Amino acid sequence: MNISLRVNKQFPNQNGEVPLYLRLRFTKSDGKQTESNISTGLHIRPIHLKNGVLSPRTPNYNQKIENISTIRNDLEYVITEIKKDGFIPTPKLIKRRYQEKQTSKELYTPKVRTFWDSYDEYIDTKKHKTKGYVKTIITLQNRLKDFEEWKDIRLTFEYVVDKHKSFQFEFQDYLWTERNLSNNYVNKLFINLSQFLHYCKTNDYIKKKPKFSKNDTVDRDEKIYLYKKEVHKLFKSTKWDYVDGKDFSKNPHIYIIEDVLEGTRKDKYGEIRKLTNWEMVKDIFLFQCSIGCRYSDIPHFKVNHFDFNRKTGMFSWIQQKTNKRVNVPVNEVSGGIFRKYSRGKSLSQPLFPTLSIQKFNKSLKFLLKDLKFNRLVSYPKKIGSHLINTEDKFLWELISSHSGRRTFIKNMIDVGTMDYKTIMTMSGHKTFKEFEKYISVSPNDIKKGMKLYKLDNPKTDDEVKELVKKYVELDEENKMLILKMVRNLS
Repeated sequence: MNISLRVNKQFPNQNGEVPLYLRLRFTKSDGKQTESNISTGLHIRPIHLKNGVLSPRTPNYNQKIENISTIRNDLEYVITEIKKDGFIPTPKLIKRRYQEKQTSKELYTPKVRTFWDSYDEYIDTKKHKTKGYVKTIITLQNRLKDFEEWKDIRLTFEYVVDKHKSFQFEFQDYLWTERNLSNNYVNKLFINLSQFLHYCKTNDYIKKKPKFSKNDTVDRDEKIYLYKKEVHKLFKSTKWDYVDGKDFSKNPHIYIIEDVLEGTRKDKYGEIRKLTNWEMVKDIFLFQCSIGCRYSDIPHFKVNHFDFNRKTGMFSWIQQKTNKRVNVPVNEVSGGIFRKYSRGKSLSQPLFPTLSIQKFNKSLKFLLKDLKFNRLVSYPKKIGSHLINTEDKFLWELISSHSGRRTFIKNMIDVGTMDYKTIMTMSGHKTFKEFEKYISVSPNDIKKGMKLYKLDNPKTDDEVKELVKKYVELDEENKMLILKMVRNLS
C-alpha cells in the first residue's frame, strides 16, 4: 500500500488554492492498480507540492503537516485493523472503514458546555454526598464568582484550562491580596477545582486536565486547643451565667437567651430557661471538648438523640459532615451540660438554642479574653511567599469552634489508655492522614523527654509507697478531699 499526497487542480478556490488529498495506491495480484483519495480538508497552491512532498514554504506549513500526519496515523490504524480481521487492505476498503470511523467520531462529539453550566451539573451530581463535601464545592463556586466580579471577566474553560498558569497566578493572587487567605486554604481550593476539572475531562467537556502547582505551607506542631486544666477552668467559671436579678448591662456583648421548655415536666423548671449568650457559648464549646463533635452537628442535636445513663451512658449521633454514626462515653462535663439543657424539654426538642457560627466564634473569643486565657501560642502561616503571624498570640485570639474537636482528640490521646484506632472511632475519622491533623505536640509534651534515662530514686519510691499506704487508710470523705487537692495541683 502506497500513501502519497496529490492535489485536484480542477477545483481552485478564489485564492488560487486547490484541494489536497492523500492518495491510496494498491497493486493487485494481476498487476493492475487501484486507488482511492482521502480529503485532508486542506487547500494549497499547486507550486507548494513537488513530487508528492509538501514544500516548507507552504503557508502554515507546520499546522498542515500536523493535520496530514494525524490522518496518516488514522489510516495506518485502519490498515492494521483490516489485516487483523483477515482481509486485504484495498484502497476502497480502507477509505470506507476510515469514513465510518470519522462518522462515529462526529456522532459522539459532545455538546459544547460552558464553564458554569458544567459546574452546576457537577454540583447536581454531588447533591447526595455528605453536607460537608457539598459545602466545599459551593465554597469554591463562591470564591470563583467573587474572582469573576473582582477581575470583571466571565470564567471559561479556555482561560481556566488552556491558560491555567496565568489563571492560577491571578486567582491565587486575588485570594491572597483581597481575601487574605493562607496558602493552606488556597491549596484546598485548587484541589477541589482539580476534582471538578477531572469530572469535566471524564465527560469530554475538556480535552485535558491542567496540573496546578502547590504552594508552600507552614508545618505547625501545636494546634489551637485547651489543655485539660484549661477545660476545668472554663467548666468551673460561672462569672457570666444567668442569675435572676443580676445586671449584665455593663457588658455590651452580653444578651439574654430564652430557651422555651416543651416537655411534660416543664412546670418544674419554669417553662422558660434563661441563659446569657456567653453562658451558652461556654457550655456548647465544653460539650464539643467532651464529645468531639463539629459545630455543624450542634444545631441538629435533639434530646432523644442521646442514650443517656449515668453508669453506662453513651452519646451517639450521626455526623453531619460524614454521615457516620459515632459513640462517645458520657463524662462529668458532657453529662452535666446535657442534664442542664435537657431538663424540662420534650424528647424532640433541640438540645441547644440556635446560634450562628459567626456569633459563636465572636462570643467565644470575647469570653476567653475576659476569663484571661492568655497562654501564648505560636501560629504562623504563609500568604504567598510571606510568612505572617510570626509573633506569639494569646490563646483567646486564635480560638474557634473547631478548637473544641481538637481539644477532645488531644486530651483523649493524653489520657494514655487508648490506641489511636479507638480514638479515631470516637472522632469519626476514617483515615489516619486526616486524624493526624488533630494530633498536637505541645511544649509540655516535649518536656516529657526529660524523663528519658532518668535514674531510679529509692528515696522517692519509698515516699510514693508511704503516700499510697496512708491514702488507703483514710475514710471515703478524706480520700475525696485529698483527690480534689491533687487534681487542683495538676
